[in-house]
Amino acid sequence: MQLDNNKGQTVSSFSLAIQDFCTAAFQYRVWLHLGWSEVKQRYRRSALGPWWISLSMLIFILVMGVVFSRLFNQSLDDYIPFFTAGFLFWTFISSSVIEAAEIFKSNGAFIKQVKLPFHLYVFKHLVRQAICLGHNAVVYLLVCAFFKFNPGVVSILVIPGFILLLLNVYWICFLLALICARFRDMIPIISSCVQIAFFITPISWMPRLLDKNPAIMKYNPLVYLLDLVRSPLLGSFPAWRSCIVASVMAVSGIIICFIVFSVVRKHVVHWVD
Repeated sequence: MQLDNNKGQTVSSFSLAIQDFCTAAFQYRVWLHLGWSEVKQRYRRSALGPWWISLSMLIFILVMGVVFSRLFNQSLDDYIPFFTAGFLFWTFISSSVIEAAEIFKSNGAFIKQVKLPFHLYVFKHLVRQAICLGHNAVVYLLVCAFFKFNPGVVSILVIPGFILLLLNVYWICFLLALICARFRDMIPIISSCVQIAFFITPISWMPRLLDKNPAIMKYNPLVYLLDLVRSPLLGSFPAWRSCIVASVMAVSGIIICFIVFSVVRKHVVHWVD
């Protein structure tokens, strides 16, 4: 009888976790508005607003693009679009992951005073990051115009690729938000791991510079996630392997995330104190 009760509580907790997700999804007007309001509030006293991020990205890409292209002996016409497309989405991934550590802590006042689904804060976080990504996409268009680069109609595949990328970023951010709400020491560790990931992922260097199918490419999940969105912007189809790996990551990651959330959901409100 005790085992049956424990099993029933586990099923009930998991169903509550799913209910939390569904409730937040139906409240899309709330997290869309809050995400947009956070962007406006962050750059309220700035003359260019979030365009400062795009301007700094453009300067960084031009300066580092010239330096890296000479270091790797690559032509600017090939290297700059490659670096821009990769760095554009890397900025989205890295900022989403690093700032995810503070999702529940920064919204502690709301969590303790207003009964809202926990997923709503994660969705708000992703909306803000997506808005910044939209601003930064102008940098890619400027690079394409300057170098007269046309990816063609295949670039439309960046939309389903981004959706699959977003699903993976969602569960990673949610899981890290739960972990960092309990263990605050994880925050600097996450920042360090993100910095290391930049150098072992083909963002500033091209995969063809390495030996055929090296381990650093084969076992790095970021390689497959970036391929989904970078290849269409470079005028080529993403590899089928990237689609399969990213899909498996999304399904398994979301399931694991829901299991963890079902276990710790009732403790989050105490962790944000």
